[in-house]
Amino acid sequence: MTTTHLGLRAALVLLALLTAAPAAAQPPNRAISLQATLSGAGGAAAPGLSLAAASWLEWDLEATARLAWRSAPRTGGRAAAGALAGLRWAPDTGRWRPVLSLEGGAAWGAARGAAAAGALRAGLEWLARRDWSLTAGAGLAWDGRAPAAEGLLAATCYF
Repeated sequence: MTTTHLGLRAALVLLALLTAAPAAAQPPNRAISLQATLSGAGGAAAPGLSLAAASWLEWDLEATARLAWRSAPRTGGRAAAGALAGLRWAPDTGRWRPVLSLEGGAAWGAARGAAAAGALRAGLEWLARRDWSLTAGAGLAWDGRAPAAEGLLAATCYF
């Protein structure tokens, strides 16, 4: 096979890849998500990690449940944990879709016991591949103290 034939075949393969249809939007029936958060400001910012599950209810609404862990500032590295449940609105607008969520539950700190907790978030979800998405968002989170700003990055698998 000559160099010209190889070049032509490579160009045809490249053209086929570039014109391929984008990943189809996945139906939001059930999902599991790993979320990284940063709550608070400046030196009091606390990183966190959450495992969340969601299930489609009706229209564009989903029920959510989340188990969260985050380092608690000024506690010598002891962690705070939380269990939250809520609603998430994510309209089917294609590969990019807005997301709003409201959660409530309880959080347990190392020294203070249980307290009411919650989060109000807004973000943008990108359906990167079939059954996979990435989300970036911001909002307010509270766990018995005053609400604090929170940033969020999440990777989600739909099934």
